[in-house]
Amino acid sequence: MTQNKRFLNGLGSLLEWTEKLLEPFPCRRPPLFQPWFADGRLPIRPARPAPVIPASEKLFPSTQPGSWIIFPLREPFPHSCLLSKHFDSTINVHRLHLRQRAKWVITKHNCGSVEKVWRFLNRPVRRSRLPTCNANLQRERAEVWVFCDVLFAEQVGRLLKEELRLSGSIFLSVHRLGRVFSM
Repeated sequence: MTQNKRFLNGLGSLLEWTEKLLEPFPCRRPPLFQPWFADGRLPIRPARPAPVIPASEKLFPSTQPGSWIIFPLREPFPHSCLLSKHFDSTINVHRLHLRQRAKWVITKHNCGSVEKVWRFLNRPVRRSRLPTCNANLQRERAEVWVFCDVLFAEQVGRLLKEELRLSGSIFLSVHRLGRVFSM
């Protein structure tokens, strides 16, 4: 008991001493947060409005500056009609976003020669026959990685299997999850 009393007395004197040391420092409240748009200033806007392009024109009119980018309007895909039930359930189980990147891994066991696959893939990837795809040759692993959006992954996998006449199964890998699907 006496040790506890001494400890509490020492703690009390330490607190008093600390309060005396902190007295010269003023205690003030931080200012209230105000968002940047609350002061009435609006964000910077371009000097001219975006050009209006009639549906009949496909290219920019030559009189307009080239500082605007136009993306064609696309209707959203109802993804359930593009995907098989098995692949759709895989997406739901792993909570994948349809625009998330994934990669198909083709190994030497699937094709015999990854160099041959790599040479074949150059043409369809460059000509955008494989939607949202790019490919990477991993020579040290003897693998070819074909990256695509999850939305088109099943379509790309089928195309790879058919066009390359791959044996065995190829697998779809997603960052941080690893293998999530095989075909």
